[in-house]
Amino acid sequence: MVRINYSEKKKREKEWHEQSSLNKEKSFISTILHSKIFFSRERRKFEFNLTKNQMKFFVQQHLKNKKVEKLLIAPCGNGVDYEYLKNFANLIYGIDLSPVPLKECPPLMQVKEGDILKSEYPNEFFDFIASPLFFHHILSLGFEHFLNEFYRILKPGGYLIILEPSIFYPLNAFTRPLKKITGNVYGEVEDEAPFNPKILINSLKKTGFVNLDVKAASFGHMSLYIPIAKAIRFLTKPLLKTDKFWKYFASVLLFWGEKPLLEE
Repeated sequence: MVRINYSEKKKREKEWHEQSSLNKEKSFISTILHSKIFFSRERRKFEFNLTKNQMKFFVQQHLKNKKVEKLLIAPCGNGVDYEYLKNFANLIYGIDLSPVPLKECPPLMQVKEGDILKSEYPNEFFDFIASPLFFHHILSLGFEHFLNEFYRILKPGGYLIILEPSIFYPLNAFTRPLKKITGNVYGEVEDEAPFNPKILINSLKKTGFVNLDVKAASFGHMSLYIPIAKAIRFLTKPLLKTDKFWKYFASVLLFWGEKPLLEE
């Protein structure tokens, strides 16, 4: 992974949001790969919904029907995660680098444009932080600076949930080369990539998070036809609960951590 400086990374992320909001003309190859043979919004939505519902179930298991006061989604994008997390907190906050997606956030969210590393939230302000599908965007920067900021703004005993793709998912052997060959026709941020889950686990430990828990969120993929995706979901359902090593072969993993309570 090629290292880039943080200013350049932020610039790329903001440009991605701006370009995604435009109706850009697709190349011939992009048009083919966006055809229903290879891609459909329905398949993407189906897989996304399954994965985020698994995140919701994972939170329910850990909170045991408890509701916290303040939950931060970081980054929050257009607030799509609000629907999956709204029942776990009285107040939902969001922060994102780009003002473009923030305009689409639900009105009940308290959102602001800002840098996670300079969030300006007070120390120990939040009870819960959710960071779905963010860390694979910052693989070239390292995770610990961001985790340290999450740790700072979490209350003692506060919770952190992270959702990320695993490098060990078998279909990556095909989809990653395809991305390089076709020139990133799906419009992802250039340096985002699945990674070894141990990198994040070790970073969480080093930052000070405890009670770590890792579970598979999905063994499916947005490129799979929905009947195939349903069959995979049925066959792999037992693997979503396991602590065995094969959970790391999921397409997406859930990571849970907690900030230790203050010593009495």
